[in-house]
Amino acid sequence: MMSTVVPVLFIQCLLSILLTTTLAAPITITRETFRACRPGSWAGIPSDCCPPKVIDGPIVDFRPKYDASKPLRVRKALQCLSGHELQTYLRKLEKGYVLMRALPDSDPRSFKRQNAIHCAYGTGSFLQDGSTNLTIDVHLNWLFLPWHRMFVYFHERILQKLLGDPEFSLHFWNFDNSVTATPRHGSRGCYKAGHFVPPMYNDPSKATFEANRSFMTFEPNRPWTCRSTSRKEFHFQRPSLRSPTVPSRNKRAGTEKSCTAVGAGTIELVPHNTLHAWIGGWMLQPITAPIDPLFYPFHANMERLWSVWRKLGYGNDDPTDPDWLNATFLFWDENSVMRRVRVRDFLDLNALGYRYEKVNDASWIFFDNSTSPRAP
Repeated sequence: MMSTVVPVLFIQCLLSILLTTTLAAPITITRETFRACRPGSWAGIPSDCCPPKVIDGPIVDFRPKYDASKPLRVRKALQCLSGHELQTYLRKLEKGYVLMRALPDSDPRSFKRQNAIHCAYGTGSFLQDGSTNLTIDVHLNWLFLPWHRMFVYFHERILQKLLGDPEFSLHFWNFDNSVTATPRHGSRGCYKAGHFVPPMYNDPSKATFEANRSFMTFEPNRPWTCRSTSRKEFHFQRPSLRSPTVPSRNKRAGTEKSCTAVGAGTIELVPHNTLHAWIGGWMLQPITAPIDPLFYPFHANMERLWSVWRKLGYGNDDPTDPDWLNATFLFWDENSVMRRVRVRDFLDLNALGYRYEKVNDASWIFFDNSTSPRAP
């Protein structure tokens, strides 16, 4: 019985998506979206994480304003920080999270409220404008990467504001690099393996610690265990982030949320979903994932991999569809001002004022079972 029911439900899901794409338009979050927020759910688990339904003050359009006379900030691989640089970063990171956790829940910049906004965007709490049943979800579709880039970006800006340091960068967990390589002469960057939980997120005395995780994450230098064994099998290269032949990937106004993982790009399935599951605890579900501070360096690396994917060839280009480029979201910034943010404004890292340290991506792009690859 189950073998026939599942395909029928799957076909019904795809048909519903195909029939509603005639209403396609960019997903747009407005004051009314917040006002109509309702309890949501994920995998049958109920959630009630709506932000305040009335947005006080104006909504200001976000525009990247990078000062080209200044060098780009650099988000670095955590496993290569050492000495004075490491100690300075640890001190600032700790202070930033102590201050953020001390903010009242009524402050949209508070640690709790930032989790709530991810929850609302990821559990169907927001309805599409003018609809009573079509929900908004930033997972399992083409909104996943740009929305999470926005989320981490504003989280970083809030930390900068609390620290009084506009040059602070939230460094990344280089979980995809499992090999320590010997860099070629003159190469700059980080070539150490980074596929274990960064120690500063496993120290119970720190504000970045979270106890609610799988036991595996607390074993020193234990690598995460879901990785590919060859270049051909790595799910980040092919198929690409999106596929025009799978309508549920293309989340637009007038379409229901993806019924299954068919809507996700492969990078969202592996390594994103598999690593969330390996970490466990709060990270198992979008209702609670950002409660674990490890969420942020993890997702910083996810967006870095998006940039790597673009450089691999194979026609790996971002969508040019206006429904993707003009998808619009609302985020509170570091001054508690509501910002109207479009996907098109978050595609160029240089315009956003930062870049990523070079790391040994060759450890998986050209993985050939060698135990001592050389860095490019």
